[in-house]
Amino acid sequence: MSFLIVRSGGLSTTVQDNGRDGRYAIGMPPSGAVDQYSFAVANVLVGNPDGAAALEATYLGPELEFTDSRTVAVTGADGGVTINGEPAPAWQALRVSAGDVLAVQQVRAGARPYIAVGGGIDVPPYLGSRSTYMLTGIGGFQGRALISGDQLPLGEPGPAPPTAPRCPRSCARISRRRPNSGSSSGCAPTG
Repeated sequence: MSFLIVRSGGLSTTVQDNGRDGRYAIGMPPSGAVDQYSFAVANVLVGNPDGAAALEATYLGPELEFTDSRTVAVTGADGGVTINGEPAPAWQALRVSAGDVLAVQQVRAGARPYIAVGGGIDVPPYLGSRSTYMLTGIGGFQGRALISGDQLPLGEPGPAPPTAPRCPRSCARISRRRPNSGSSSGCAPTG
C-alpha cells in the first residue's frame, strides 16, 4: 500500500470529503470541506472521482513526503507551494515521485488550501464519509489533525491527467454551479 508521510502537519490539516449530510437527527453535523469549489477542482485536476478524500489545511499547510509517483494539486487559499524546496504552481496538476516533498506555506489570502492526491486519501469511511470531525474525534485520520510522523494511506490512482497551467474543460461543470468562482479563484475552464 502507498502512503504519504507527514513531515509537518501545518497549523491544522485534516482529511475531508463532501461530508456526511443527513445525519443531524443523530446529532452529527455534515463536516466536509469548507470550500467545496476548491476541494472539487483539486480532485478534478488529479483525476479523482467526485468527493474523493483530500487534505484541508488552515492558514499554514503541511509538508508531505511521497512514497510513489502521483499526481497532486493544491487549490484554495493563496499561498506558496514548493516541491523539494522549489516553487510550484497552485491550481494545476503536478507530478511527484517517490521521495519528493510537497510543502504548502502560510497563506497570503484566504484561509484554507486543499491538497488532492491521485487515488485520494484512503482512510476508512465513518457514517458514509471520510471527513474528519475533530470535536468528537471521528472520521479522517484517527479523528484528528495531522501531526509529524503520520502515514496516510492512499488509494489506487487512475490514469494521470495531463499537466496543464489551467483547469481542464471538466471544471466548467463546477464553475456553473458557483457563478464567478472561476475568475476569482485563479482557475478558469479552458476551451
